[in-house]
Amino acid sequence: MEYVTLLQRAWQIISRSKILWLFGLIAVLAGQDAVFNLRSAFRLQPLAEAIVNPPAAAANALYALSSSGTNFLLDGLIIFVGLMLIAIGAIASAALIGLTQNAERGLAVNFLTGLHIGVKRIWPLLGIRLIFNLPAVVLSLIATFLMTRLIDFSGPPLSYPQMLQVLQNSGVLPLLLMAGVVFGVLIGAIGVGADRACVLEETGVVESLKRGRAILRRNVAKYMVITGIFIASTLLIVFTFACPLALIFTDRVNQLAQAAPPGSDITYYFLNDPAGLIIGLILLAVYGGVTAYTSIVWTLAYRRYG
Repeated sequence: MEYVTLLQRAWQIISRSKILWLFGLIAVLAGQDAVFNLRSAFRLQPLAEAIVNPPAAAANALYALSSSGTNFLLDGLIIFVGLMLIAIGAIASAALIGLTQNAERGLAVNFLTGLHIGVKRIWPLLGIRLIFNLPAVVLSLIATFLMTRLIDFSGPPLSYPQMLQVLQNSGVLPLLLMAGVVFGVLIGAIGVGADRACVLEETGVVESLKRGRAILRRNVAKYMVITGIFIASTLLIVFTFACPLALIFTDRVNQLAQAAPPGSDITYYFLNDPAGLIIGLILLAVYGGVTAYTSIVWTLAYRRYG
């Protein structure tokens, strides 16, 4: 019953304060995930990407600027853009957390207040996120070391996906990805409390991480239940929207897939098509709402169980 009350209260807050939806949308555009930030668990990243963990779309767009994607200028650009996206996502996340507390206290819930909250806590939040990217950096370095042992570099140069295929053939890649999943889940679990301690209690980086770990240890069962509810709800929302859209636009998607050059990313062709753009905007708006709602629930849970 307590979880139902938590979910109902979160729905009341987001229904009355639509600005929270906007901050959820900004967080999604900056690469913040609704439940976990597991991009590094599903694909092993080059070192520059692992440091800042940018959204795949942003990384692909930057790599498109260079034919090789290995020069120092491109790596520096990836890190710079990644840091900017982390900062924007951190501001949006902090705004969601702080405005949720304001809603509970009957204080102002508007864009400028949320922006002020986010900017005020930007530096410690940026530090927390960079620390949380360290496991991805370590895995990237391990992968690079193994590549130097398994690949004959005297032949034609290989692209990074081709190098990963060598790791896949050797059986190493699945192990690295499984390690990424374990680290990702642990980071997401600690990060829920760390972010809220940083924003609501204005703790520093180290103290926020300690608080996040302590809260997780005391509330593992509650955390698992809430996370399970989120995962099930997210899947339900995805299927609710995806199935009707798939039926409506199946023919057009097939036409785009046949027209795209072999080996190309169909996403760009899809979004350049009016039908694809409509679907993308709908899904983006829905995921922005889901991200805002999950943040509200976690903040309410932090206030109750922290």
